[in-house]
Amino acid sequence: MSAAKIRENVKKDEFVYYTGLTAKQFKAFYNFLVPQENPFKMSKRIKSAENLTMEDQLLLVTMKLRQNFDFAHLGNLFGMTQQDASSLIKNWIQYMFHRCGSVSIWPHRDIIISEMPPTFREEFPNTLVIIDGTEIKIQRPSSMTRQSQCYSDYKSCNTLKGLVGIDPRGSIIFASMLFSGAISDKEITRQSGFLSLLQELKECGKINDGDGVMVDKGFHISEEIEKLGLKLNTSPFARSGSQMSKADIKLTEKIARHRVHVERAISRVKNFKILSQRIDLALFTCINRIWFVCCFVTNFMGYLIK
Repeated sequence: MSAAKIRENVKKDEFVYYTGLTAKQFKAFYNFLVPQENPFKMSKRIKSAENLTMEDQLLLVTMKLRQNFDFAHLGNLFGMTQQDASSLIKNWIQYMFHRCGSVSIWPHRDIIISEMPPTFREEFPNTLVIIDGTEIKIQRPSSMTRQSQCYSDYKSCNTLKGLVGIDPRGSIIFASMLFSGAISDKEITRQSGFLSLLQELKECGKINDGDGVMVDKGFHISEEIEKLGLKLNTSPFARSGSQMSKADIKLTEKIARHRVHVERAISRVKNFKILSQRIDLALFTCINRIWFVCCFVTNFMGYLIK
């Protein structure tokens, strides 16, 4: 299919296949990225891209993110050289990272609570965020030190790890940078700035004492969360040699029922094949930007929980 046909195609399934967004969502994302009063300008002149509209340039970039087509194929589709397609994408990714990063994506607690699904509000009325870590596979680094730092026992390969936080309706409101795959859940929570962000949000009134954070029981951060005056919602541990009580089992089931949505949100991000396929070392210089942009784009897909 040619770029013109993709651009003109408003059928939901086909447009989503190429970009991850419906035509309407893509337009909204474009309007956010390229405001009319301050349009985006290339930092580097790319001659063969001059015949492309800004909307077509964004289409090319989102096709790379979603389907991870090689630069030669994208160049053929959009009438440009392989090298220019690569340069165009890198320029856009840098701009998108700064544009998306300039927006606060953590709403005020009153907004989060007012938009909670009824079941969540009934069971965890003051829990504002659900967090979880995820890993993306990378090519094995040549350095033995790097290999050991990035080796994930969980995945049995070299990975990078990120921390994601969603609100109760499944929108991503926190996305960390990527760390070596060997990092623990507790350590990434600290190093990612998540705990510092919670402190800042308290100071500016976006969250209050007693508000909750929901995590998997692998996150041993109860002490850190309590120091902030917040509540940690996590599955209780069974005591050695004894069974869990009925109340603990019920609580575990409740948390699992809601925690699954952060896994669904992460799956949305990983549906961008540039992240789900093994990351080439050549992309290391911009992988953090790509990761963050893909996380941010999912918020234009609509609520995860209807």
